[in-house]
Amino acid sequence: MAATDFLDTLKSASEIELAVKRSGTWTRRSVWFVADSKTIYLLPVHGTDTKWYTHFIANPEIELSLKGRKIRGQARTLQAAQLTDVINRFRSKYGDLDRYYTKLDVAIAFTI
Repeated sequence: MAATDFLDTLKSASEIELAVKRSGTWTRRSVWFVADSKTIYLLPVHGTDTKWYTHFIANPEIELSLKGRKIRGQARTLQAAQLTDVINRFRSKYGDLDRYYTKLDVAIAFTI
């Protein structure tokens, strides 16, 4: 799938399905996201204590899917300086994060 097709699919979505590997098996869950022209950002609900994040640290390959479209590749943990920007983008899109997120200490980025 072309990266631009996948990014176009995200424009009207509020959630995306994330898959990470756990002991060699893909585990899936719906997560909130924000995106710009080439990167999709994910913010774990419980920060570094989030289960999917701990699996991601062991194997940074992720799969994102939405409306039957999938894209897979390596993601990366953001540097602390970039975290504030991602949190602000999430607040702009979703509102009061404090109602849902218990720890805002990490985010990951998937560049297409």
